[in-house]
Amino acid sequence: MNAQHDLTKTWAALDLGSNSFHLLLARPVGASFVVEERLKEKVQLVGGFSEGRMQADAQARGLACLARFAQRLKSIESEKIIVMGTCAFREATNVESFTSAARDILPVPIEVISGDYEAELIYCAVAHYANATDEHRLVLDIGGGSTEFALGSGANTVATLSVNMGCVAWKDQFFTESHLQGTDYWRAKQSAADVINNEIDQIRGALEISRQATTPLQIYGTSGTIESIHTVLNANGWSRGAITREAMVQLENAIAEDGWVLEAGLPGLAPDRADIFPAGVAILSACFDALDIDELEYVDVSLLQGIICDKVLGTKELGSVVVDLKEDSVAQLTERFAVERTQAARVANCAAVLYAASGDWWQGDTECADLLRWAAQLHELGVHISARHYHRHGAYIVKHAELAGFSQHQQSVLALLIRGHRRSMPGLSFRAFDPELETKLLKLVALLRLAVILQRSHSDEGAPKVSLSVTDEQLTLDCGVGWLAANQLSYKELQVERRQQATAGLELHLLNTPK
Repeated sequence: MNAQHDLTKTWAALDLGSNSFHLLLARPVGASFVVEERLKEKVQLVGGFSEGRMQADAQARGLACLARFAQRLKSIESEKIIVMGTCAFREATNVESFTSAARDILPVPIEVISGDYEAELIYCAVAHYANATDEHRLVLDIGGGSTEFALGSGANTVATLSVNMGCVAWKDQFFTESHLQGTDYWRAKQSAADVINNEIDQIRGALEISRQATTPLQIYGTSGTIESIHTVLNANGWSRGAITREAMVQLENAIAEDGWVLEAGLPGLAPDRADIFPAGVAILSACFDALDIDELEYVDVSLLQGIICDKVLGTKELGSVVVDLKEDSVAQLTERFAVERTQAARVANCAAVLYAASGDWWQGDTECADLLRWAAQLHELGVHISARHYHRHGAYIVKHAELAGFSQHQQSVLALLIRGHRRSMPGLSFRAFDPELETKLLKLVALLRLAVILQRSHSDEGAPKVSLSVTDEQLTLDCGVGWLAANQLSYKELQVERRQQATAGLELHLLNTPK
């Protein structure tokens, strides 16, 4: 990392993409960074791309966008502004006409990056947020003019590939005004499959090696195209979380066979993406087939986060230094919202005792243990906003914060545990998950609620010596002779808790209750 970097100030990363221009303002904090603002404008720089030239109207849209972004960048030191151009800048023969005009608007050099470097930066962003140093992963990013593939293990790529195949270019090439949407779709998908099969040999061998590794290969997708597909699939009930092959088949049949009129509105689809949506689906579906993908997880990161990771945090230069980003994110939240760490530690320690005693429920599931610990550490997060309904405030913060290392799914689960640590048991909310996970979450929140009640004194003095035994749906809690009698608030709340846990199908039994 460059020693002269001031890591206390805001940095700006500007991605001049082929479909949209994206601006991200971020301030390094701990081992990661806090996003202060995001701006995005659709410019379709490759719209009407002909004979290797950007069209005049496309350039005008891009320059007008830069002029608007320039106002926001006035307060940022020029050496902390990083601007990168991607596919349109790589391919256009008249790119100098745009960059020359851009220098008059924003006196910062535009770095035109190769497709391989673009893929590497996107992988860097995913690796940073996935926070799994030994994980084998394949990352896909479908842009307006190109699609990037990056394969790697931990923080390092082993193979990258960029192909000139993007949603804007495919829309212009294959989707006509003849309203033959089905015919256009299958032509677009077949062409995408041909491109991938002609190019994929560069990473196919490395991909097979990764699939045979002892740790499973994880497939991730980024970008607005994959985000919009993910949102539409979930909004229509075809997917619950990850993008699956079966869900993709349902989506493409709706587009190609059922005659969806996208311009009329589609659940989960932003209106400004309706024109390029079928092209994006065709490309992703072809990727699923050519790469034999069964499931892909959408990650809300992009080239922008990769720029910050590489250029500001110096992720690549950290070498063997491994930081647990989830732990760092939790620590940053507790500091930012002035959580009483001593009490959080008491509850976390008590929850850990209860978790260990209920081992038959978990069968060594370390992820559940981590979720319980993080929820305990953050359960009083919302007090900083208001003591009234603080569990709701804390859940909202965790659900909507940008927490490096956590997936959106993990944040939703963690938020729900925090939401459910007091007052009513959130049984209905857990039903949004598959039955096995629903059962685990109900039991996790049951343990968290007990830990909070048992530590109501906010003191180490007179802490209970807890003993817990469990069966499938029963918990038997023993706090020791005389403890409940000496701690009347906890005793009263445990009596109420028996009724609450009963609403979730759990039976709580108390031993050594006062006579």
